[in-house]
Amino acid sequence: MERALRVALAFCGILAVLWLALGESSAPSRAAAGAVGALAITSLAWQQRRRAGDASREAEILAQQLVDERQKIEHDFVRLREEYEILEHYFETVMNNIPANLYFKDEDSHFLKVNQGMAESFGCSHPADILGKTDHDFFGPEHADQALADERQILATGKGIEDKVEFENFADGKVGWVLTTKQPFRNRAGEIIGTFGMSSNVTELMETRNTLEKERNMLRSLIDSFPDRIFVRDPGRHYLVVNKAMAEWVGASSPEEMLGKRPDDYFPEALVKSGAREDLNLLATGTPVINREWKLRGQKGERRIVVTTKVPWVDAEGRYLGIVGMDRDVTEERRAKALLEKTEQNLQELMDNSPAVVYMKDVSGRYLMVNRGYEELFGLDRADVLGRTDHDFIADPEAADRFRDSDLKVLEKGKSIQMDERLYVDGEPRWYVSVKFPLFDASGRVHATAGISTDITDRKEAEQAMGQLNEELVLANDNLTRAHEQLIQAEKMESIGRLASGVAHEVKNPLAMIGMGLELLARRIPEDDETGRETLERMKRGIERAKTIIKGLVDFSSARQLERLPVNPNQVIRDSLALVDYELRKGGVKVIEDLADELPEIKMDATKIEQVLVNLLINAMHAMGAGEIVVRSRQGRLVGSGRDEGARTAGHLREGDPVVFIEVEDSGPGIDPENLSKLYDPFFTTKPTGMGTGLGLSVSRKIIELHQGTLDLENREEGGVRATIVLKVT
Repeated sequence: MERALRVALAFCGILAVLWLALGESSAPSRAAAGAVGALAITSLAWQQRRRAGDASREAEILAQQLVDERQKIEHDFVRLREEYEILEHYFETVMNNIPANLYFKDEDSHFLKVNQGMAESFGCSHPADILGKTDHDFFGPEHADQALADERQILATGKGIEDKVEFENFADGKVGWVLTTKQPFRNRAGEIIGTFGMSSNVTELMETRNTLEKERNMLRSLIDSFPDRIFVRDPGRHYLVVNKAMAEWVGASSPEEMLGKRPDDYFPEALVKSGAREDLNLLATGTPVINREWKLRGQKGERRIVVTTKVPWVDAEGRYLGIVGMDRDVTEERRAKALLEKTEQNLQELMDNSPAVVYMKDVSGRYLMVNRGYEELFGLDRADVLGRTDHDFIADPEAADRFRDSDLKVLEKGKSIQMDERLYVDGEPRWYVSVKFPLFDASGRVHATAGISTDITDRKEAEQAMGQLNEELVLANDNLTRAHEQLIQAEKMESIGRLASGVAHEVKNPLAMIGMGLELLARRIPEDDETGRETLERMKRGIERAKTIIKGLVDFSSARQLERLPVNPNQVIRDSLALVDYELRKGGVKVIEDLADELPEIKMDATKIEQVLVNLLINAMHAMGAGEIVVRSRQGRLVGSGRDEGARTAGHLREGDPVVFIEVEDSGPGIDPENLSKLYDPFFTTKPTGMGTGLGLSVSRKIIELHQGTLDLENREEGGVRATIVLKVT
């Protein structure tokens, strides 16, 4: 047993020494191997000493040497362990604080070690959550397959990939750009055992670069599209930037051809020297050159006018880096300006010699041009008008508002308008006919308005005088026509009166004889002859009807004087209603009285007025049947004559006379408009045969006219007819 132990200890010591000799392991492993070897040798030595005893001094020395070696090994082990821990700390500090993703992978692209930043960018809380996984566990096939292919290429070739910019979808759903560097991961023997790499988020940098690239391209496009000649020169006057217009101007094939060259290569010596002095002064003082005009012969020998603007080009610290300039050929512009000034001068002269008032305004109403007529009209100098609006110097704000409104109409419609305008000049009203029209620019947009106003006061006054004279002639003609019609109507009525008087006289006596004969026949007809007696009764009724017609004719043609006494109109109305009360109730007519209180008395023939009212009430009942009649009285003043042809009161009633109105309104169907003009003609009636003679309204109107009043019938808007009697208060 003791022998076997010695052999084992010797084997362990030898194995430890061999491990140390190979030197393949890490520092901690080597320290541990040294300690094991020392322990084995020490134990073996003590075994030998115990066997040999105190007599073996050599064994004792050997043991001491082994103990010293062990202590040295232990000391080295502690030192190496401390160095290892320091290096490990340095490595972890770098891994976790560098602003980039650091990682190590094995040959199968499994993660061996990552830093905290990479773990967080992958959506993990700790690097341990990533170890053993691959890119396919965190990214889509497109990105993961490409990363795997790159790593396999590194393993196969041993060459790394540096500064590769990749588009990436991050774990938080955002997208961006990363800058990646990958290298082979080797052991101490130089063998490739995997890959390691570093990636940084350069999204902001890439976006900035892209933005700068876009802005550079935009600036390049902008300066190349400018017709002006743009350039940038360094302090030595070498061209750094030029646009296409500049290259074409000097005859260069492209802007790139001019880069690095100087003005001496393209311009005359005299211009170059003056320009050089100007550039030196600009760089020395920083004073810009603004719109300096100079002349130059063109490529075809023509004289050109050029305007130059130059400013210093400075960096962020304010140091001068060169000059930025722009040359503009204004030859055509100056020619056009001169032509325009000449045209404006001719136009102004033409306007000043026009008898009309001429002016021009911009879209805001500010005056751009006025002629001498305008100055004389308002007593102003054009210098006090140009650039101002009507509200600035026209005393009448309403007139200024009208002028502005008409300008806005022209601007809105884009068409000319014509109107008559009135202005007060020296306190006197003057009339002007004004034509306002739009002015269009080259693109077809309205950019101003213009107006031409001609004084038409004399013509306006003549027109007004002529119009007034024409109105007077028309009125006189109407009065003459009305008088002529009245004479015709009066003559017709007089003829009808004479005819009625003759007819009544000739028919009255025969009717009396026929009546006596009927009385004689009635005595001789037997009592049981009903047919005979009925026939006699019809004959008697026919005679009575004939007598009624004759009486009406006699009354119509009668020229006797009325017995006019002061009477209250309301009393006459009530007496008339009493006379027809039975007839109205039998016909189912309801009468509504709307009589005014305290009406003045009027001189009238009460019996004749009652005859008129009874006639109107009976006519209303016959026109509507069962219904409603309103009888109204009121006091007022006459407004408008409104008399028909033949009215005999034309010289009696006057506008504003105090009158009493008596109105009879029914709820019937109204009067056919075609019959309104025939209502007062004798023998005209719309009633069935046997119900009217056609003389009622004619006689009634004559009675009212004899009272110096009027009788009018009209259809009501709500339906039915309104008869209105107007009697003058005396």
